[in-house]
Amino acid sequence: MQNWLDSEYQQYVVMAYLQSVQQHFAGNQLHPALPDLREHYNRGATFMQGKGSLSASFPRRVRGIKGPPPSIDYVSDVPDDNFMTEIDATLAFALPRFRQAVAEGEQRWADIAQALTLEPVGLLPLRPEEGYLFVYATQQRKTDVYQFRLTLYASQVPGGRIVRFRYLESVQQGLANTLENIKLDLIRRHTHLPNPATFRLESKQPLPVAETLLPIANQLLAQAVA
Repeated sequence: MQNWLDSEYQQYVVMAYLQSVQQHFAGNQLHPALPDLREHYNRGATFMQGKGSLSASFPRRVRGIKGPPPSIDYVSDVPDDNFMTEIDATLAFALPRFRQAVAEGEQRWADIAQALTLEPVGLLPLRPEEGYLFVYATQQRKTDVYQFRLTLYASQVPGGRIVRFRYLESVQQGLANTLENIKLDLIRRHTHLPNPATFRLESKQPLPVAETLLPIANQLLAQAVA
């Protein structure tokens, strides 16, 4: 709603934004496009539901005194009719398209998550909130190693827990350098985690790590250690 409050102009803004979102989805780049889109939709829907009290929050000035009994008569400094008409028209155009795009993004998220494999490497400790995540695609021999730590509960995050990732290194996986051996080497070098929870996240196709694999790993890890 910035710059120019004109519903026709804002429709072009909405379509340009959705085109950008669709380009991210087409490249399987789900984060931050999907959370941002969901937030835009939720804010717009909340605004439409509560717009009845909007005019009361606008600046007002005294128009006079009426009565009896005497009471102060206020008038809003904002021209309600034109202002709200443009907002209503813009949101009526945007919200159904936002909702459809959110559904498409969530379906793509679910499809990718179902195709991924998350399995523990070795035995899990009694407190599996901190450890290592091995990320690799089956067509590649390189394994990306991340340290993870589960933090607070958050209802707005898929999985219900926030997972912090820190990239450590990339290693070549082979017959002499299995995931178990990589885990043992990490334990020898990082003594502050003597018994880490360790998982492998396998993808059958190359996917963006920061935009897709790690956000979905957040959800899968939170569910795995719940």
